[in-house]
Amino acid sequence: MSSQAGGLLDQVLLEDIARHCPQQFLKFHQCMTQETPDPNHCVPQQVNLAKCIKYEVPAFQKVQNECASKLKDYENCLRASESDTAKCNTELQNLRDCASGTLNK
Repeated sequence: MSSQAGGLLDQVLLEDIARHCPQQFLKFHQCMTQETPDPNHCVPQQVNLAKCIKYEVPAFQKVQNECASKLKDYENCLRASESDTAKCNTELQNLRDCASGTLNK
């Protein structure tokens, strides 16, 4: 998948998140864009946003259902590599390809 297609996928998901979880999205964004953001301070907002995404965002639910094995592979890679995302590029690309195909159906 090209970076342009990846950007389009990100845009589709962000629009769906903003549409279905506007308050949670805004509160997390405001927390993270403070002059001196403290990611630890934003954990409650992140948790609330994650819950909303999981249960209220149709695009995410569709990807989660249809790409569960790819998502699991990526999560396992992140755990094994101690969250070094560079080591999981293949798994991330596989997940993105699956998600893009799922949302284009």
